[in-house]
Amino acid sequence: MLKLARKTLKRVILGNTDLPQQCTVAMSDPQSEVEVCLHGLGPPLNVTERHAVVCAAPPIVAMRLDGPMTTQIKPGATPLLKFHQRGGAGVLLGELQLRSSSIVETAGGDVHLFEVRSSQNYCLPRLRIWGHSLFNAWLRARSKRITDVPMTARAADAMTVFFICPRPVVLVSLTVGDSGNIFPMNLMGSFGNGYFGFGLNSRRLASSVVERAGRLALSGIPFEEAPVARELGKNHRREAVDWNQLPFRVTPSAALGIPVPSFASRVREMEIEAVRQLGSHTLFVARIIRDERRSDSPQFFMIHGLYQAWRHSTSRVPLDAPIVPEL
Repeated sequence: MLKLARKTLKRVILGNTDLPQQCTVAMSDPQSEVEVCLHGLGPPLNVTERHAVVCAAPPIVAMRLDGPMTTQIKPGATPLLKFHQRGGAGVLLGELQLRSSSIVETAGGDVHLFEVRSSQNYCLPRLRIWGHSLFNAWLRARSKRITDVPMTARAADAMTVFFICPRPVVLVSLTVGDSGNIFPMNLMGSFGNGYFGFGLNSRRLASSVVERAGRLALSGIPFEEAPVARELGKNHRREAVDWNQLPFRVTPSAALGIPVPSFASRVREMEIEAVRQLGSHTLFVARIIRDERRSDSPQFFMIHGLYQAWRHSTSRVPLDAPIVPEL
């Protein structure tokens, strides 16, 4: 009776938008569906390919900003990050109210960190968005699963907006002495000017291993290899893996000789320049040493279920995206 009541309540609250929070999609890299712009620090600035989600709790976005705009970023500045449909009517899909929190200095320029203060998601009618938020809060409260990233309602709502913009999933590989590791990652982004940023869960071994290694390779994942990549999520909690036991062949990367999957569509080799503990995640800022594109095939991307529902409502895609386990 209780299960039936829960299913009925869920159906009433979510209607035909009952989707997993994480959905897989196949897209060209870089994606061309959503544009992300920064407002409130002078003229609007397109940062679609110049920002990274680097922490979940609290939710933090990192950007490298150049020119006169940097003089507008005073401590406590509150710009807006807006997510629009690219092309067509340019529909506003969501926005985040940010607050300048700190700066990470690198040889390639300053990386500005902004904490999310509030969020608005416009992918569905307000009442339906409210229903999703309420239902997910209820699930978090009832969950008996112990998580190492406790999410507040504000952080969870911010993630629904962050993942309106399709985010690629890559495989990170590295070596430390005679050992090495490989695992999936999607809290990341380019900063331009040859720099890249990403966030790793501070409580998992992968974060400390990356810091010790200092160098790594990021491999693009063809969409058909997504199930293989998801299986490697357990390696976030491991110090090392046996390269010979992986379900695919690896080859040395061109510049650093780090093992990368033979199916990699793109390999970016990089060297860590800055590390900053933020909260649930550790921020890494790296300089790209080599960027090799091997294929233009559709890539493994992730989007939030609310954006997938919007895509379906506009007849862009069928409503059948599979669940993606947490990375």
